[in-house]
Amino acid sequence: MNFKKSKKWMTCFAVLLGLNLSAQQEQPEIKKEDVVVEFSFNPTLSNVFKLKSIPNPTEEFPKKTVQYQINSKEVASDFVPVAKKAVYVPIEKDQAKQYSSYVYGAYGLYGNGEFELMFRPEASRSGYQYGIDLSSYNAQNGIDDERVANGQWNAGAELFLSKQNRYSDWIARVNYQRNQTHWYGLDANVPETNYQQADVQQLYNKVDVSVEMSYQKAIVESIRPSIQLFSDAFDSSEANIQIATSFNKSMLADLIALDVDFQYLNGSFEQGYSSPQVVNYSFINAGITPKYNYQSDYFQLSAALGLFVNLDQEASKSNFVFLPKVQIDFPLVDEIMVLHGGIRSQLNQHTYASLSKENPWISPTQNIQTTRVPVDVFVGLDGKLTKTTTYAAEVSYQQAKDYRLFVNNTVVLSNPKAYEMGNSFTALYDDLSVFSFKGSVETNFVEKVTGGLSAAFNSYQTDQQDEAWNLPSFELETYVNYTYQKFFSQLGINYIGARKDFVNAATTTVDGFLDLNLKSNYAISNRFHVHLNLYNLFNNQYQSYQNYQVQGLQAVGGLSYKF
Repeated sequence: MNFKKSKKWMTCFAVLLGLNLSAQQEQPEIKKEDVVVEFSFNPTLSNVFKLKSIPNPTEEFPKKTVQYQINSKEVASDFVPVAKKAVYVPIEKDQAKQYSSYVYGAYGLYGNGEFELMFRPEASRSGYQYGIDLSSYNAQNGIDDERVANGQWNAGAELFLSKQNRYSDWIARVNYQRNQTHWYGLDANVPETNYQQADVQQLYNKVDVSVEMSYQKAIVESIRPSIQLFSDAFDSSEANIQIATSFNKSMLADLIALDVDFQYLNGSFEQGYSSPQVVNYSFINAGITPKYNYQSDYFQLSAALGLFVNLDQEASKSNFVFLPKVQIDFPLVDEIMVLHGGIRSQLNQHTYASLSKENPWISPTQNIQTTRVPVDVFVGLDGKLTKTTTYAAEVSYQQAKDYRLFVNNTVVLSNPKAYEMGNSFTALYDDLSVFSFKGSVETNFVEKVTGGLSAAFNSYQTDQQDEAWNLPSFELETYVNYTYQKFFSQLGINYIGARKDFVNAATTTVDGFLDLNLKSNYAISNRFHVHLNLYNLFNNQYQSYQNYQVQGLQAVGGLSYKF
């Protein structure tokens, strides 16, 4: 990381933070939460196999707005045991002695190791509370027939401090993430002399500092300043400053609430993929969003109109963006079926940090842009089939401007760098139209067995590109939970459809795959739990991205202790 730049950004943020904190009042003790832990550390590939929960059959099901968005589907069983494999550590609400902290460690095949610590001491009498989260997930190679190192190590640490008062509260967080990976997906035609001595390691470092302040009985409901500093092993650097402020309805005749958002993004890469010149990027996004809600016995209306300016300072371009969001809910059958529909839109500022999170094997030569979704029309149904079964279904049509697509980088034959052997990806942008159908259902089969299923069908139409690169047309996720006394187990099946990629100037198909995973734990006592997690039970040697094969059958076992 460029430490001079980092020092400058941290100084600016400290000034903003000091101005905001000076307005705080004393705050009361934060209540200790009862949590079911899925550690917050984010994986490099999507966590499509998470622990699920089903509502108590005696409880009512509050209606929730169903929100969908298009994403490049990231796969379930990447070779690294990251967050999708997070331990299930229940913090029981009905125990006479409640535990708010835990530690977990496990080890498995391929040298896969997992460690998690969540420390939540009691709040002080003055109302302050702090907490510490630590995590580490690593794998020591283990991919068959790979010609270079393919291990990965993700580590994270977070510290928070909070305080609550009668009319206000705040929480401050500092988070550090370290992701070490390798560009091991070499093109089959790369000669041995090009990679034999190559160091294909990439290392990402990310520091987040954020504060959230909330107020009651005040015009300002909340203020959320944050700064994120991101860097890699190739001298790329990025600073992302955001300030979000929410005003309540009392400011505008008790009818209209208001959000004000500001973002400043600045970063650079040491060179482009085919050019030795430094690549700089800088964006400013600022806007206001008035919001209005109305509810009657017959329908519920939520409406908002975002007015934003998007400035690309390097390209000297500006866009004025209107982001309408309107949703109407009509109860067709009370408590059983609700019809909802409307229009939504969004502005998505891509960053190097966000792109590398979606695909850790991108090259440090990216073109950073902004995606706008001016039109996303949707209609759907959701509700309850029985007291223990909920469902949701939605059809939508979306038009996106400069939508992000990942494609495989071309091979450089003469003196290639670590990421120039057909083993990295770049982000392309194209206008995209998407017709989607998505649905989900969750239920209690019997007292001890719960389950659910979600599926998505997408049809893409591109403008300039031949295909919607690396976007699947079909995705399926299903799970079954079984609980018996001190034993808990979850079986999950995921299917990701085939995707298209552009490799060596030709369109190729990345095959779809089926992935089966099993998690289980047994409570030796209220404090001690034994865990055994099995991943990719079909032992499929599928590819997460072009040339990136995953580990086969994986087994990880360990212990957790609550305190």
